[in-house]
Amino acid sequence: MLSDSQRKRVFNIIILTQCLGMLSAAFYQNGFFLNYFSKLGISSASIAFIFALPPLVGALLLLPFAFLADRTGKLRLALWGQVLVTAGLFLVLSAGWIPVRFALPMLIGSILIGSVGGSMQSASWFALLNPIIPKEIRGRFFSRLRITFMTVIILFSMLITQLLKHSQSMAVFQWIVGFVFLAQVARYFTFARIPELEKEHQLAEQRPSFAGSLASVFRIQGFGAFNGYILLITLFTAAIPVIYGLMQKDVFKFSPAQIQLMGTLFLGGSIAGNLIGGRMVDRWGTRIVFLSAHISYALIILGMLARAWIPLPLPVQVGLFAFLFNSMEAVKGIAMTSEMLELIPARNKSLSTAVCMTLFSLGVGLSQLLVSQTIRWNMLSAEWTVLGKTFSSYDTLLLSFGVLIVLLLAAIGLVPKVVKNVRLMPGSGYPRI
Repeated sequence: MLSDSQRKRVFNIIILTQCLGMLSAAFYQNGFFLNYFSKLGISSASIAFIFALPPLVGALLLLPFAFLADRTGKLRLALWGQVLVTAGLFLVLSAGWIPVRFALPMLIGSILIGSVGGSMQSASWFALLNPIIPKEIRGRFFSRLRITFMTVIILFSMLITQLLKHSQSMAVFQWIVGFVFLAQVARYFTFARIPELEKEHQLAEQRPSFAGSLASVFRIQGFGAFNGYILLITLFTAAIPVIYGLMQKDVFKFSPAQIQLMGTLFLGGSIAGNLIGGRMVDRWGTRIVFLSAHISYALIILGMLARAWIPLPLPVQVGLFAFLFNSMEAVKGIAMTSEMLELIPARNKSLSTAVCMTLFSLGVGLSQLLVSQTIRWNMLSAEWTVLGKTFSSYDTLLLSFGVLIVLLLAAIGLVPKVVKNVRLMPGSGYPRI
């Protein structure tokens, strides 16, 4: 057990560790990777494909890594994962020094390596922190954790925006990646200071097999139905930020600094969502929150499609919808993790949370892969017209996802509605390392 002073020290270490880790994870969300990969000459279809790799890798590896974490040690596996995350980021940095024709293979390899490392950490993160944070203060602590690291990455994203306003040279992009690489090196040592209080692996010989453990998890009442719902809602929403980012680059012709600013506003929406999401779940329950998310997603997408009739400058509209969409993503994420933590059993914590995260990752990966291949194969009309206004193939994708989100309202009954008190765990969006 930890004393009060020890626990307070560990809390600060956890927050610092997450802040350092989220600097690299934010590259997917704040527009930096979109700008950097474009600078390297990567096509829009290939960028969408690269963005799909981390969740697809997670969908494949989270369950076996979680099983391994419960038997060999959560912290040990997470530290090896941090080594791979750091190595992958170094290769991302190195892509700027090689000939353009080799950039795409280098990036794919680097993202795969980093994704394997991130999966090793994600598989054990919830279970590692669960016994450290007392139940009676868990909501307050994780609310503080999320707001702190989101504030850090927003400030970092604003700094990147200013740098790109002054220069868009390859050297500037590489200096930014190099800084985050050093942050990942430092993160190894802060991560190593998080204590592992529950060492289930010491009793590994008394534990059932992987198949037996997985079967016991799915026997939990309401667990399978809830995870099926999470897979569907993620499948229909996860690619929308990618589509919106590509629209900024290919349709709106925003500058790299503007794209970075839109990414910063996107991240700002997460703070707003986290501030209101917990209260919404506490007051109304998860089923009502998911219902509200469905309606809000549909209205936001309708607003994106109606931009030609909205009397606001285009950058203002794009920033507003980016903010609102990620606010709803954060609200949905709190509802998802709150329900998940009420459903998981006392044993096999890593494995049971990994089941939820695997299906979530699968939904993200398949959604983004669908967008990537649709663009690559030119399956949609490049332009179409309604009421004298011209729209792009990206608008077709937005409209399709919007219709699917509305149809998914019929599946809202799959949410068991067992949560009573919200627990603001990290992991409401991908990737959470």
